[in-house]
Amino acid sequence: MTITTSAGQPIEVRDAFGQVLKLIAVGPVDPGYDFAVVWACRREEWEAAQQEGREPEAVPWPIEDVSVMEPVG
Repeated sequence: MTITTSAGQPIEVRDAFGQVLKLIAVGPVDPGYDFAVVWACRREEWEAAQQEGREPEAVPWPIEDVSVMEPVG
């Protein structure tokens, strides 16, 4: 299965402890150096960055731990 993401898209990620977190993708899938990742941040960070006209502070998640959610609305 191929995953595609775009900036502002809701995603779910699985952390190292197996917990599922709801985050926001900050752009498309990044092929990375060793494996593909999706850069993501919390919704609060996404909204603050949008209001302040800056890039959100994001962290990379391995693509195998990412699920794309349908946008609400």
